[in-house]
Amino acid sequence: MATDHQGPATMLDVAAHAGVSRATVSRVFTAPESVAAATLERVLKAVEDLSYSPNAAARSLRSGRSNTVALLVGDISQPFHSQLAKSVAHVAEDRGYSLLLCDLDHSMDRLQRLLTVLPLQGVDGIMLATGDAIETPGIRAAIDAAEAKGTRVLLGSAQPDSSMALTVSPPFEEIGYLATKHLLAQERWPVALLSGFKGSVVSTLLRAGYLRACLEAGHSEKETMVLDAGFNSTSAQRETAKLLDGAAMPRGIVAANIPIALGAISALADRSLSVPDMVALVACEEVQLAEQLRPGLTTAGTDIGVQGEAMALALIDAIEGQAATARALVPHLTVRESSALS
Repeated sequence: MATDHQGPATMLDVAAHAGVSRATVSRVFTAPESVAAATLERVLKAVEDLSYSPNAAARSLRSGRSNTVALLVGDISQPFHSQLAKSVAHVAEDRGYSLLLCDLDHSMDRLQRLLTVLPLQGVDGIMLATGDAIETPGIRAAIDAAEAKGTRVLLGSAQPDSSMALTVSPPFEEIGYLATKHLLAQERWPVALLSGFKGSVVSTLLRAGYLRACLEAGHSEKETMVLDAGFNSTSAQRETAKLLDGAAMPRGIVAANIPIALGAISALADRSLSVPDMVALVACEEVQLAEQLRPGLTTAGTDIGVQGEAMALALIDAIEGQAATARALVPHLTVRESSALS
């Protein structure tokens, strides 16, 4: 339904053009996940047809910027993501930007919707902090469209074959290598890798590092143990229990993150297997929770505060047209009780 409205289009114009209520249009911008896919597509088509901007007033201020950036995380319940968000928020505030935090819950549909809607809300930049493989045609098109609208997009983990210019990613392969090599140096063979899940870029890179360390130590790929643990403690506990009931029990475990390590520790405790005397553990991320646990968890990873700062500064520099300063994310090993030799 066309409109003959003179001047900038309003939300009512969009509603009339799409044949929906004003409330539905409002939900498209505030809670896109609550709108049916067909309706969302119709409203977004009306927005495009009418060149509607919900934040036209805000965009006219501050040299055409809203001074708002968004951080999209794979799972906000993860300790890593909450700590990363805190670091990003502090840097953004120091640079005069507000932060919008969005939980993807590992949903590609939700990611694509947010990449479409956030630029229309006047967001200046978007940071994607997820280890999922997002290099799909739909996501790629949504990122390109966001950039075309002037919203810069930054990847917080490297994607395979990505042409994205803005990427600030920890060296996950080196992290997996460092964690595995630490256990192998203690002659903790066999060593198992509790990865996240298939399709995760982080899991793929950690596995590559794990395999490299095992091969360097003289073990064949057939001897290795790699399990998909789903990035959460419940599935990790279940998969670890299966591993412990197998023919060869590991003497070392590399966990992709802290929740996976906690699930593994629970499975070991259920079988009265002590850590680290019988099985040693290393988690592939450094968060504050690791040192507060008992036993304290040995970690391999990069400083989350440094990572959040590097992501926020790189994105804001790009928004403001400044050359980004190279900021290296260097992995390090922090040995605690879960792998300490007695």
